[in-house]
Amino acid sequence: MKGVVVYKSWWGSCKRIAEAIGQGLAESGHEVEVVAVEDAGKPDPSLDFVVIGAATRWPGAWPKIKRYARRLAKKDFQGKPFAAFSTGGTVGTDEPLRQASEVLHEMLEGGGLVALAPPFKAAIEGYKPPGKGEDRGTLSEGEVERAREFGRELGAKLSSR
Repeated sequence: MKGVVVYKSWWGSCKRIAEAIGQGLAESGHEVEVVAVEDAGKPDPSLDFVVIGAATRWPGAWPKIKRYARRLAKKDFQGKPFAAFSTGGTVGTDEPLRQASEVLHEMLEGGGLVALAPPFKAAIEGYKPPGKGEDRGTLSEGEVERAREFGRELGAKLSSR
């Protein structure tokens, strides 16, 4: 199957997660392109699946990636499989904020696309919100490999369809 992983990264962590998911999908035998939303252009209705994700913008998702998701939630993509992912500084904390993957998942599912998996959330350690410090944080240990495995799992589900 042929698909795309579209992402919005702010400091590079979400790009690393997108690339890892793309690697997992490719290892599963699928043709996949990993592309930043700024370079994605109009969604190609000939694609068989889409994976979409972003760095979490408190709380939720960046406007550019939400616009792209709205374009996917048109009739050309209804019934097609999708997955959503995000990075965030409150993943795994006692009071997690709404993550970009949750917003994107709901938008696409509401638009008639079919979820392959629950939203994937990668944790960022050491992040401080604007005004509370300049630390951008880093991906928690093991998150890139976990994303690659998520891509492999998506690939297996796509192969069994």
